[in-house]
Amino acid sequence: MARPNDIINTRLISKVSLLYYNLDLTQQQIAKRLNLSRPKVSRLLKQARELGIVKITVEPTENKSIAEETELEKKFGLNEVIIVDPEYFDESTTTHALKIQLGKAAARYLRRTISDNDMIGMTWGSTLSIMIETMEPIPTKGVHAVQLLGGVGPPEAKEHSIDIVRRLAQLLNARLTLLQVPGIVNSPETKEVLIADKRVSEALNLFEKINTVYVGIGSIGTNTVLHKKGSDFSAELQSQILNSNAIGDIGLNFFDIDGKPVDTSFQDHFIGITLEELKKIRTVVGVAGGEEKFEAILGALNGKHINVLITDKKNALRLLEV
Repeated sequence: MARPNDIINTRLISKVSLLYYNLDLTQQQIAKRLNLSRPKVSRLLKQARELGIVKITVEPTENKSIAEETELEKKFGLNEVIIVDPEYFDESTTTHALKIQLGKAAARYLRRTISDNDMIGMTWGSTLSIMIETMEPIPTKGVHAVQLLGGVGPPEAKEHSIDIVRRLAQLLNARLTLLQVPGIVNSPETKEVLIADKRVSEALNLFEKINTVYVGIGSIGTNTVLHKKGSDFSAELQSQILNSNAIGDIGLNFFDIDGKPVDTSFQDHFIGITLEELKKIRTVVGVAGGEEKFEAILGALNGKHINVLITDKKNALRLLEV
């Protein structure tokens, strides 16, 4: 279904121009890397000339971070990096204010890249919840939204995985598939019984058909569910994870600084998409920022668990220094 034309996106035009003229990528390579159609790339290059962004050399006009984005893409083998860098950000900027900017950037990325008949997966977390809150409805056709993580935390919470994917489906007028089980169960035997259920197994079998996933990147130190007494985690599981070398997680898949899964029994109690399954998906968008998330972001990049990163300027510069 056709959608209204977006306003002129000088940031995207500049990035396409840099990839084409400075890095010698073909239009087809750019289309695949940025999740665009080849005709769209051609139109953007034409606009670049019409707007004067491309003369003899590329002159990015909107985003001062495009050079750093391109360096990070090359360094970590990413399809795209989007750096959030509002000029008013300073030491007093709150975590919530940063999450709003990250969420808006993720919403813009989704609007730019979504196509009819896409199958989109979502995990959980406050930044993804804000992403959905800042989105405008997008008319689509044949889109399917899938919950990737069983329920964790209070069901009424906005960052709960069910609430996030349900709101996304409403905004896209999309078909909805929920993973209607707890994300963390008491025993391996309980897990086996639940995943054998017809509706649950049908939801799990959809994972291999998903083409785009949006994930938060969690830090061990700020994971409220992991640290909270009486949470979904048993005391034994909490102890195992906190005493391991885990530095972060994606959808409760805990990994170390190299991106390798940590050795605990938690996977026997977890229902949701795994890191191995994520690697098979075409586009995995990681959305995270803030100083406390740096090691988790680095681990996710080292493990190649994401191929699109949306983060803040400070983390981007630190990643370039690693």
